[in-house]
Amino acid sequence: MHGLQFLVLLALAIASGANEDTLVIKIGAIFFDTEMKLADAFSAALEEVNAINPALKLDAIKRYVTVDDSIVLQDISCDLIGSGVAAIFGPSSKTNSDIVEVLCNMTGIPHLQFDWHPQQSNRERMNHQLTVNVAPMELSLSAAFSDILASKTFDWKSFTIAYERSSHLIRLQHILAWKQLHKAGIKMQEFERGDDYRILWKRINNAREKFVLLDCPSDILVDVINASIGYNMTGSFNHLFLTNLDTHLSGIDGFYSRDFTVAVAAVRIRTYVPPPVHDEIDVFDNSVDTSFSSLGSQLVYDSIVLFYNALLEISQRPGFYIPNFSCGRGFWQPGPRLVEQMKQITPKMVKPPFKTQRLQINADGQREDFNLEVYNPIIDRVTHIWNKEFQLVDFGKLRENSTQALKQKRLQNKEDFSQKPIRYTVATRVGKPYFSWREEPEGVHYEGNERFEGYAVDLIYMLAQECKFDFNFEPVRDNKYGSYDANTDEWDGIIRQLIDNNAQIGICDLTITQARRSVVDFTVPFMQLGISILSYKEPPPKADIYAFLNPYNAEVWLFVMIAMMITAFALIFTGRIDQYEWDQPVENVNREMERQNIWHLSNALWLVLGSMLNQGCDLLPRGLPMRLLTAFWWIFALLISQTYIAKLAAFITSSKIAGDIGSLHDLVDQNKVQFGTIRGGATSVYFSESNDTDNRMAWNKMLSFKPDAFTKNNEEAVDPVKLSKGTYAFLMETTNLQYYVQRNCELTQIGESFGEKHYGIAVPLNADFRSNLSVGILRLSERGELFKLRNKWFNSNESTCDSNVPTIDDGQFDMDSVGGLFVVLIVGVVVGLVIGVAEFLWHVQRISVKEKIPPMLALKAEFYFVIRFWLTRKPLHTYRQSRDSTSTGYSSLEQITSASSAKKKKKTRRIEK
Repeated sequence: MHGLQFLVLLALAIASGANEDTLVIKIGAIFFDTEMKLADAFSAALEEVNAINPALKLDAIKRYVTVDDSIVLQDISCDLIGSGVAAIFGPSSKTNSDIVEVLCNMTGIPHLQFDWHPQQSNRERMNHQLTVNVAPMELSLSAAFSDILASKTFDWKSFTIAYERSSHLIRLQHILAWKQLHKAGIKMQEFERGDDYRILWKRINNAREKFVLLDCPSDILVDVINASIGYNMTGSFNHLFLTNLDTHLSGIDGFYSRDFTVAVAAVRIRTYVPPPVHDEIDVFDNSVDTSFSSLGSQLVYDSIVLFYNALLEISQRPGFYIPNFSCGRGFWQPGPRLVEQMKQITPKMVKPPFKTQRLQINADGQREDFNLEVYNPIIDRVTHIWNKEFQLVDFGKLRENSTQALKQKRLQNKEDFSQKPIRYTVATRVGKPYFSWREEPEGVHYEGNERFEGYAVDLIYMLAQECKFDFNFEPVRDNKYGSYDANTDEWDGIIRQLIDNNAQIGICDLTITQARRSVVDFTVPFMQLGISILSYKEPPPKADIYAFLNPYNAEVWLFVMIAMMITAFALIFTGRIDQYEWDQPVENVNREMERQNIWHLSNALWLVLGSMLNQGCDLLPRGLPMRLLTAFWWIFALLISQTYIAKLAAFITSSKIAGDIGSLHDLVDQNKVQFGTIRGGATSVYFSESNDTDNRMAWNKMLSFKPDAFTKNNEEAVDPVKLSKGTYAFLMETTNLQYYVQRNCELTQIGESFGEKHYGIAVPLNADFRSNLSVGILRLSERGELFKLRNKWFNSNESTCDSNVPTIDDGQFDMDSVGGLFVVLIVGVVVGLVIGVAEFLWHVQRISVKEKIPPMLALKAEFYFVIRFWLTRKPLHTYRQSRDSTSTGYSSLEQITSASSAKKKKKTRRIEK
């Protein structure tokens, strides 16, 4: 028993001797009663620093407040200063008063902060010169967030900021200045703790947003994110950026599953990693001290370490003393020197090391430098490191540059489902030739993507091979392209599937429009086209060889012939009564004087016909009545012939025109043919939103037609166009029009195309794979694959139309058009020959009777003379025989000619005598 008492007394003596060499400094701390974890961290930090150097100990005086009251804070601060504290820690930013900072500045007591307080102006800093804050500056955090989102890795073009009402938006001011606050930039959504968080996600989902920056406290983060699951905001193409620096403590890793594939990124201050060698450069070891897991506890620890190391240095200098005065009645001179010493301390100088990396206080008492981890909180895997010197750096590259031992350190075994290769769902609509169900031969059954065929199917297969991805086709239920309904504020068709994240690719004959681009993105166009008119093609009229008679009807032709006969008889009658139309008297064979008149029926008709044909005649009238009559006939004949020529030209030209409609303007200006387009398609949008006069008139007419002129798709329009026989036309894209015209002989295209349009592949807004698809399309185009694909589906040789029927009018006439003229010529030649033969036989008969010779002899003589076409002179009596005559009854031509000439000369001499 006595031995035990001796040992206790000996221990007390040793302890009392040790206390004589130990400097004990009091420090004060102010916490709210809800910050007990921070108070515990404060106590644990004191234990660690007090074990560093036995010559200096810190003794903490902790005070707790329940409400944010400046009077209470003033009383607590003065009580601590009166107790002889050498520094005051806190309170946190929950207080709105700076009374503690002001009192410390007045009394020379250093004031240390460990979380974010409002940014101070230069004038305010005059009253806060003894305040040091180890928490990173909010402006620096704001710049870090902006750098991360603007980097190539993230490249957020538009997004929504969802923030809890009590959040410090100053940490987002660089982001707010980076993008404009509008529909295509940044949208703001505010919520409050305890709200129904489903309302927040419903608003975000209605805005078709896939990129969300969520700024909310870590203790409600799981509840907020859990509310988004019901709105399909956790799919593969959703992105979530969490700004709370304690996200890793929120329990968000509980969402880890194959159904939660949203790309989540969070940030946190990178903690100090205990290296094999105490060096701040080695920052890539994943082993972390979990005793100070929250950022608040780490910063509390760092503030104590910072103060302790500065105090350890200042306390050894002359002039240092422990404060001992009441509030407002003294100034602690070592205080300013202690603050300056804290600003000079670097991370390599402190013991124990800071819990956060790169802690350095600037001249204003603020912390500008820090390392920021960008990590996936679902699997707790670091992806990038940010600091103000190097910006955002890939963590994998940093590991490659680290030591071999650290490079071999294994990552966690959790699989990152958000980075898993994605099998794209391709939304499309049924419509030839882009997408249709493949016909199954007997005994064959197709499954999966093999069930479909078409241009879009082949294009996706090519892109999948080019860009290395898998896919599944999913035709949309309503089979619509995607149009906006202003009444319901909803989209339908393919666009709706992309907006709802039910599909990642949308392809068919989908036109790129500005309205669609506001809710989805498009790749570069894979096809360029226009709009044209699909119409019924009238069958070609049967050839009419007598079409040249069409300018005048039968009645006109009859009256023209009657007019010719009447005019001929009028010429005969007038010529006989007009004395100027009789020739001079001549002696006939009976030695009698007589006058001859040339105006008989054959001559009169020849004059009338020659005038009608604009050929003239050698018979000219001499008397005034005859000249007047002939002149008026010439006027009549000129008008009749020229009118016929003009009408014939117009008739032939009009017969070459396929119809009266040759353009959209012609279609709008008539009321016989109705026309329409696809309801809600890009073509209808083109007409409804155009400012062009013809387009607006066309749209108004389409709206007024009864029955409805609109259709659900192109296929529904083909049959009405064919059955209408020219009373209904359809406005569609030229590629589809070409497809149906080639496969339907009754259809044709009218006019040139107008309204240039482009087909593209639709993807969700800001989808990172859009550029990859665009590059694939460009490569296919450069190799000519798109041209081959278009020929395969649009220019195939499946047409059953008659290839002999001309489809293009080149302006030339064929024999069917002018055959009637040859008929007239042939008939005229035949009639002329028949009349000539009849006159020839009549002439032979007259010779036989007059000369009293056999008819056959006269016929032989005349016929043989006719066939000797080289003889140009005919003897008076061809039937007479002579010594030199041939068996045909002809004499030598020369003898006949000389004998005939001699007889004529003798007869002439007798008459002269």
